[in-house]
Amino acid sequence: MSMRAETGRQADAEMLAVWAREVGFGEAALCGAEDFIAERDAVARGPEIAERRQLRFFPSEECPWVRSLAVMLWPYAPCALSGGNAVFVDSYYSASNAAYHAARELENRLLEKGVRAKTNVSFPAREAAVRAGLGVIGKNGMLIHPCFGTRTVIILMATDIPAPVERPEGGKSASCAACGRCAAACPAKAIDARGMSHPERCIRNFMMEGVVVPEALRPKMGMRLLGCDICQRVCPMQPQTPQRAGLGLELDDFLTADDAAFSAGVRRLAQEIGKNAARPQRVRAQAALLAGNRRREEDLPALRAWAQLPFEAVRVHAQWAIRQIEQKYVGKANGSCDGLDPIGKTD
Repeated sequence: MSMRAETGRQADAEMLAVWAREVGFGEAALCGAEDFIAERDAVARGPEIAERRQLRFFPSEECPWVRSLAVMLWPYAPCALSGGNAVFVDSYYSASNAAYHAARELENRLLEKGVRAKTNVSFPAREAAVRAGLGVIGKNGMLIHPCFGTRTVIILMATDIPAPVERPEGGKSASCAACGRCAAACPAKAIDARGMSHPERCIRNFMMEGVVVPEALRPKMGMRLLGCDICQRVCPMQPQTPQRAGLGLELDDFLTADDAAFSAGVRRLAQEIGKNAARPQRVRAQAALLAGNRRREEDLPALRAWAQLPFEAVRVHAQWAIRQIEQKYVGKANGSCDGLDPIGKTD
């Protein structure tokens, strides 16, 4: 390639970074498109996690023309915790929905400019961000950015823009304090001194994934419909950012045998987090678990109807919730007090 052509491609890289900010990303950088061999091997050695099924590890096989990966960070503010019957939906998911659409807009701009690009590719995102010099991976397994902390959505885009000649030093000024706060706060003990050593215990890895949640993890979810973020709330590397209000959704918006009312609740959720994240049967399965945690007798009719549905996660979770509620009222009749914390807060 001629010097002039290379100069033009460098301008493409600068243009991508500028346009990424224009559509709402906080920062964007390029990294090489080498295979993610270490990450593939780590996943192969680790436990089966539904979220990992979509991962790909060989960029050149997915996109033969790829020369770099654009790593784009979308920062977001934490969501305020609510009590009562409100369900918690981590603000990450609203941000992820916004970032997805912004990335599609950026992809179209680049294609119109003659740059080959394919966004929302499923390679190991945190590892790509480290390659791009955007941060380090903390003990909680999340990317820590020097300005945004751990609260970023990471979007990857394959491009035919040449990768930087020199690989950036991973992390810049970011670091993990290795303070142990995330390990101490994790309700399922998924984190230890080595880091995220037990992803099969992380409650987020089982939320609305269409799988039956291990019984030991179900009470730890409290009233969390989607997302946990406990390890992020205690992390000292977070910037001081005002909390955003919750979505205003309650468990009763979903926990109903009335299909029309249930669908209305799912539509409200999908408006915020996207239809792909708010799949009806996955929402129903998670709502059943939350009903088992708040243990309210009025929920039994809906749960008994759900316990007859053909979807395994919905059926199993509803049957479990029914047992929790029945045990509570049997316990009351016997004079015991064995109620769960209905809020599920740990901070």
